[in-house]
Amino acid sequence: MSRSTRNSPPGFFGTLWRMLLVGTAMFAICAVGGYAAVYRMVRSPETEAPDLLALDVAEAVTKASSEGFAIRVAEREASDVLDRGEVLSQRPLPGDWVKQGTTIVLTVAE
Repeated sequence: MSRSTRNSPPGFFGTLWRMLLVGTAMFAICAVGGYAAVYRMVRSPETEAPDLLALDVAEAVTKASSEGFAIRVAEREASDVLDRGEVLSQRPLPGDWVKQGTTIVLTVAE
């Protein structure tokens, strides 16, 4: 009687070979994904944050968006120095090196 190898489970080396193939494929997928993530972070251009202090909110939004930044007004505070609607503070600070497209968070005078 001959033994059929078609339906028999793989031997030790067959299992080892399959595990090696699956492991190599998983490593390749992770390596490509990791490379793409790091490449995107490193290759993102950096620029200085614009100075939006003491500008009217509308002017600040126009200036920031023209330079590729987004704006979010986080707070409104009373001010004796600036008029209502002018920028009291910003994060990141003017001149800080940031990634292009960073959101600038403003505190505006009430």
